[in-house]
Amino acid sequence: MDSPARTEGRFLSLLRLRWKLTFSYMLVTVVALLVLELILVGVGAVFLRSGALPRMLAGDFQKAVAPRLAPHLEGERRDLEGLREELALIARETGARGAGETPPEEARLLDLAPEEGYLFVVGPDHRLLASVPARDRLLPGLGPLVEEALSGVKDPARLSGRGSGGRILVAAPILGEDGRLLGAVAGSARLPDLTRPVLLVLGVSLIALLIPAAVLGTIFGFLTAAPAVRRLQRLARASEAWSRGDFSVAVRDGSSDEIGQLSRDLNRMAEQLESLIRYRQDLATLEERNRVARDLHDSVKQQVFAASLQLAAARARMGRGIEGVEEHLAQAEQLVRQAQRELNVLIHEMRPAALEDRGLAAALRDYARDWSERAEISADLRVRGEREVPLEVEQAVFRVAQEALANVARHSGARRVEIDLLYTGSSLTLRVADDGRGFDPGRPSGGFGLISMRERARRLGGELSVESSPEGGTRIVLTCPIVAREAQDGREAWKRR
Repeated sequence: MDSPARTEGRFLSLLRLRWKLTFSYMLVTVVALLVLELILVGVGAVFLRSGALPRMLAGDFQKAVAPRLAPHLEGERRDLEGLREELALIARETGARGAGETPPEEARLLDLAPEEGYLFVVGPDHRLLASVPARDRLLPGLGPLVEEALSGVKDPARLSGRGSGGRILVAAPILGEDGRLLGAVAGSARLPDLTRPVLLVLGVSLIALLIPAAVLGTIFGFLTAAPAVRRLQRLARASEAWSRGDFSVAVRDGSSDEIGQLSRDLNRMAEQLESLIRYRQDLATLEERNRVARDLHDSVKQQVFAASLQLAAARARMGRGIEGVEEHLAQAEQLVRQAQRELNVLIHEMRPAALEDRGLAAALRDYARDWSERAEISADLRVRGEREVPLEVEQAVFRVAQEALANVARHSGARRVEIDLLYTGSSLTLRVADDGRGFDPGRPSGGFGLISMRERARRLGGELSVESSPEGGTRIVLTCPIVAREAQDGREAWKRR
């Protein structure tokens, strides 16, 4: 039997397992969130360094900037003054350098306000018509894009690029209402250094997100790990009971995962082990009976035979007088006492340990309490009219109760069991009733539990009845005479001393 310290250590290890699983869930949550954030930052950095942003700005130039400049370039005389004013207004809206105060953020045409920007308008004759801030020539790198725009190209990929110093260069053709080319608009922008803002946002988000994620991950991990640990605790309690030789406890786990499969495998292993142990116990019982028979033959039988010879000699002497009779009677009495001592030793050796000096009611009460804790099923034992009964009866009733409770734990799924032990003048009745799933008593089963119980009842000259239904639970009633009879020779039953 495991010591209390060892049992406590096993359960503490399971508690440590729960916290290990909890920490694992929390760590996975935090790491996953951190990796996701780093991926988003990486995607943003790749986006800023790719050609997608210039193409987006080139598309904005075609859709939003060029149509606003076209009215000032149509007609026989171009409105260069109005063109410069419109270009300055666009520069203020886009935040170009030297454009003065900018409107609110939502008024910007570009998604990203440049730190330093230039706008240029070029006529079809490649002459610079207007610029903000004022310049007399295009920035390096804009010339090829302007040439593409003046040739009628509308593809943003061909009208955008990157210049020196990380500048973004874009251009767009200016078309009239009739589709005639009126000129080209070009721009250059230098994005601000985003390293510090990105690091600041990353640090704030780590604090703002990782701490709640760690707390939520810990709570989720603790709640998620608790069912698994409880299931492992049931396995631990069952294995502890099996290690003591008590196979009445079965692991009830109907899930289809690995723990559930392990529970079913262990239950089958326990049943097979119990069958093997019973088989070995039967062999041991047979060997013990043979040993007792030999001991009776070698000691008690010889002593009784010698005592009978002394009594016969005493009776023969009584016919001739009483001289010498007392000596024969004294020797016979001594032989009988010696035989009695030998019988007491044999009876003591055969008495079950659970019933030793306690009686059936006390032994069954302790067993029911331990079984209830292991099987997690409420058990209520009621005893009426308790009195001394023969050892053979106590042993048989105790074994039947063990088998009945084992069947309840394995098959019924019950929540409550009632055990009644009723002593009357001539009989002893055991009743075990549960509120779980019943069965059809008339249908053959693969087990031998009921067969074993009926055989024990038959050996005592008693009766075993089984009442069960699928929805009404199961009730097993054993009634046996208190006087145990020798089955074959009809001699008077012995009484326990």
